[in-house]
Amino acid sequence: MSKYVFDRLEFYITNVCNLTCNGCNRYNNYKFSGFWPWAEAEPVLRAWAEKIDVKHPVILGGEPLLHPDIVQWINGLREIFPNYSGVQVQSNGTRIDCVRGLDQALDPQQGNWLGISLHNPDDRDEIFTRVRNFLGPTVTESQNKDDPIGSDYQFINNNNIKIHAWMSNKFVQSNIIETPTGYTLYQSNPTQAHEICTFRRFKNYHMIRGKIYKCGPAALMPEFDLQYPFEISAEDRQLIHSYNALSLDNYDSTGAEWLANIDNEIPQCKFCPEQYEYKPITFSDRKKPWKKEPKLL
Repeated sequence: MSKYVFDRLEFYITNVCNLTCNGCNRYNNYKFSGFWPWAEAEPVLRAWAEKIDVKHPVILGGEPLLHPDIVQWINGLREIFPNYSGVQVQSNGTRIDCVRGLDQALDPQQGNWLGISLHNPDDRDEIFTRVRNFLGPTVTESQNKDDPIGSDYQFINNNNIKIHAWMSNKFVQSNIIETPTGYTLYQSNPTQAHEICTFRRFKNYHMIRGKIYKCGPAALMPEFDLQYPFEISAEDRQLIHSYNALSLDNYDSTGAEWLANIDNEIPQCKFCPEQYEYKPITFSDRKKPWKKEPKLL
């Protein structure tokens, strides 16, 4: 099988986040734990680079700037997949001035850059202050609606380090339903749920712990179930744990067929909603306020 080229592949490196955005489709509003260490990921990714290439690699989570190896992740991913664009790190922006070496990792000569999703309009001024502190006194700002990245706000300094920010303060509901005693999942018509799926529409394919998944929920439902068992039937539990991700072990034998069907409906689609409702993001009090975190100025 010839090398497959992904237009975009999201490298999900941590379940941990310091925000509690209700409706997060990666379940980060709960105390969801787990990192993918760079030492563990590197040999796996080098093996994958023999089989696939990635035009637009994106690092996300969780909050990727909470990952202790984030600088290694940025530099290493760019080295392993050097043929196309640089690495995008998608962050909530709250820790931009808390990571030593981040400025060097966002090397414009490598094409690396940081994106910020602003989930709370009330946090914008604080986060933008941290962006300005991070970029230094030569920073220039713009709100170019014709920017090719499509961001709402753009920041750049005289070293050409670039940060793009989007106001992203509305979420559709995730597929987790809270009950009085725990958590459960939707029981939808899988065809209808697949038809409206934003992961399908935007082709948000994920690399998680060395395997490739068609969407975030297919990968993260089993992990969440191990930490907070869903209130579901034994048959449904077996179903969420039976998704066949693309791995190094099965790539040569089934990779062509798997990739040809990557956008198709799967039985696990039944666990997602049949219709979405966009609502302003609200925040739970499950975690400590991020503004109290120390800054490395």
